[in-house]
Amino acid sequence: MNSPRITPDLLDRVFGPTPPGPGLLISIVGFDGSGKTTQIEALARRFRTAGRTVLETRQPTDWYRNEASVQRFHDAGGSRERARILSLFAAADRHRHVQEIILPALARGEVVICDRYVYATYGVFIHRGVDAQFLTTINQGVPRPHFAFYLDVPTETLVQRLRARDGADLKFEERSPDRIASITSTYEEMGPHLIGIDGSRPADEVTDALWHACRRGAQYAVNAL
Repeated sequence: MNSPRITPDLLDRVFGPTPPGPGLLISIVGFDGSGKTTQIEALARRFRTAGRTVLETRQPTDWYRNEASVQRFHDAGGSRERARILSLFAAADRHRHVQEIILPALARGEVVICDRYVYATYGVFIHRGVDAQFLTTINQGVPRPHFAFYLDVPTETLVQRLRARDGADLKFEERSPDRIASITSTYEEMGPHLIGIDGSRPADEVTDALWHACRRGAQYAVNAL
């Protein structure tokens, strides 16, 4: 693709302030098959055991996911212009979700663990040819997470996991190792914005790494536990 790749300074401009108070916003990103759902559920249990109220949520929401044109795009691919249009829809979905779900939960002092968040929109739409600056502009102002984790899993392992889970019923990106690598390389370019976790390790070891990273997180660790 000819579109410029994401850079840490460009990504920095998408974020508004981290909300004050005892609430925590945690994002876990990674390609499908990296173990996000398993780890979100496991990390949520750790926080609940520590006495915190936890909201498990995801972006994009069903408002975006259930749209027929979105499903066709992710199942069969589409043009760069179609990707640009859907990136606007995804941004609207994200802002709505932030205002209606995430910010109220943080104001109540809850731990919000979000599957994907804004990072994934860069992974998917840059890969489809949408300009990174455009993505920053339309998503600008979303709150910066207290912790953002990237479950780093080799492409070959992702392919094996996806085929074992879904057989031949794979989405457009999932059917090509090159397309998978194109998306995951965007996460790797985000540098200090994401805490890399080796997602190929046993699931309980990955959970331990996430939990210990949260506990080590400077002033946020005081609020978290």
